[in-house]
Amino acid sequence: MKKQMIVWKLNEVMARQRIKNKDLAAFLGIDENSVSRLRKTDEMPRLTAERLNGLCIALGCQPGDLIVFVPDDDAGVGEDSSQQIGILPAVKRRIPKTSEPNTQDIAA
Repeated sequence: MKKQMIVWKLNEVMARQRIKNKDLAAFLGIDENSVSRLRKTDEMPRLTAERLNGLCIALGCQPGDLIVFVPDDDAGVGEDSSQQIGILPAVKRRIPKTSEPNTQDIAA
């Protein structure tokens, strides 16, 4: 069985700050049942940027406070994962290397 890799922590953040469903719902302008569904799920829900922005403003948090990446052991994500799944080489290809300025291109 495949593990979920992104964990949704809205319930934890709301509990830590003692924010009620009805208060968050009123702030976001949505139904209290919608907040309850968002709060009860452990998986990252589909959210618009506007809704995520509203949650962050209401809770005084960053998006990273609401989601956590948990590596799946079966995927080989770990210390050497960049080499195993080829992430780092792809990133390196997109980052231009800095070089010394060409003195011929500089007008004297």
